[in-house]
Amino acid sequence: MTALKIKSRTNGKTIHLPTGADLKRVLSEKYGTEPASNASSYHYRHYLKEQGVSRKDVISALGIENINKIQVRELLNNDGTKPLFNSVVEDGLRMGWERESNWQQLVAETIETDQFSYLWYYLDAGSTPEEKEEMFGLRDVGQGAPIPVGSIKVGENSIKMAKRGRGIEWTDESRRAPISLVQLWLRELGRQLGRQYESVAVNRLMNGYFNDSSDQAPTVGVSTANDWGLSDIFYAAAYQEETFGQRPNLAIMNLETAYRITSMRDGDAYLYRNELQNNEFADVLNNKPFISELVPDNRIILVNTNAALVRYQGKPFGVESDRNVKTQVEGSYGTEISEFVPFIKEARLIITLDEAR
Repeated sequence: MTALKIKSRTNGKTIHLPTGADLKRVLSEKYGTEPASNASSYHYRHYLKEQGVSRKDVISALGIENINKIQVRELLNNDGTKPLFNSVVEDGLRMGWERESNWQQLVAETIETDQFSYLWYYLDAGSTPEEKEEMFGLRDVGQGAPIPVGSIKVGENSIKMAKRGRGIEWTDESRRAPISLVQLWLRELGRQLGRQYESVAVNRLMNGYFNDSSDQAPTVGVSTANDWGLSDIFYAAAYQEETFGQRPNLAIMNLETAYRITSMRDGDAYLYRNELQNNEFADVLNNKPFISELVPDNRIILVNTNAALVRYQGKPFGVESDRNVKTQVEGSYGTEISEFVPFIKEARLIITLDEAR
């Protein structure tokens, strides 16, 4: 078995990492034939971690001084370095997917699971103020009396996760591109993937996940339909906290609604003159509004981001190689399997700007 001699920068130990077909065989034995055949970046990174070495250690052992100057084909055409190349692709996609998009701002928690279908667990918060007080109100408990408790329940519906991703196909021309240029392509693809994720998350906050409306958000109108102001937003936030015990910390709206708030006047003076001069939107709920064109002109979503949305993750993000059946062109595809699902439905409140309360 041919091997690459690597000295770990972490612990100083020297290991012998298999290369070429031998690496593919080892990955197949540990993780299965599909991750090995597709040069899975996720499983490759996991394998390196088990060996106590980093990707930088591998690059150094290969004698590569600057990987950004390497052409795609130098890594892609070799079974032993294809997983290394896909890990570089993963970094580029992640840069756009995670750092240049805002979907993570909406998620209270990511729950990892090895099932692609998952039962819906939710906190039964009661449907009336009296029930909420009974379940969650703090009160004196007499000696021997039962302590009031809330209930974690399992819904009748199950959550089915979706596979989402982006990729790039390696034509003969693109194989000659340096990795530094490829990183720019990948960052843009990752940004598009992040925007897709963001749209899914906002859609779940606005419409819920289940078709039976069991996780639909409550609504509240404004003082005068189609003629609303800041006081209506303040009222809605207070209503959400007083009625449901959820303090919103983020307002989601479209661009036109955010502009209308920022350009509000008190007589001849702009309320947010400094923001306008600084090309900024006015804060709502002490935060910049979250802009999404999925939200119509007649709606604003108030969200307690600490409790509103959970992301179930069935397969972590990773990059694999595959061949397009139609074009027979090989590509690298970054995918993961997950779903966004409301956790406490009252942690979202939709202001209906076209309806009077």
